[in-house]
Amino acid sequence: MFTVGLTMAHVGLLDVLDHHERQRAASTVAEADRARFLLGAALLRTVAGAMLDLPAEAVTVDRACSHCGRWHGRPTLPGTSLEMSVSHSGTVVAVAALPGGGRVGVDVERTGDRPVPEVVAWTIAEAQFKAGGGPGLTLHRLPPPAPRHVLTLATNQASATVEVVNAATLLPPATS
Repeated sequence: MFTVGLTMAHVGLLDVLDHHERQRAASTVAEADRARFLLGAALLRTVAGAMLDLPAEAVTVDRACSHCGRWHGRPTLPGTSLEMSVSHSGTVVAVAALPGGGRVGVDVERTGDRPVPEVVAWTIAEAQFKAGGGPGLTLHRLPPPAPRHVLTLATNQASATVEVVNAATLLPPATS
């Protein structure tokens, strides 16, 4: 499990993304939403690249929706057994990676003014959904990656060891 703060977003991360991802980032109107998407896509590619021994920009990410075919679905890495999930909210981006196949889903949410139990319930439901739902999922409530945030992981590998890593040093540095 990898997390990073929104302050790590910078324009240089666009170099890691593919055409579809750059297009989606450019079409996102709100600056904070654009930064969250940019950082999430770059972190997913950076983590996958490190695990697959590839440069981040060489990782193939498919986001074709299984229902409509449009490019907004769950990220998959064709030709690999690496399962990944990405989530972003507030000031945090989170990426979960599960090598060797299986199901994994992550959700991070900023609590804002909502009651924490409501946000926890939401992150559980979202993490389960992103992991494909159904029986056999183990939930991991993880330490908050930032104040007023909740982080939950779901996986079908009950014995999975979960470690939360601050991924700031994994990303390409900003160039001035």
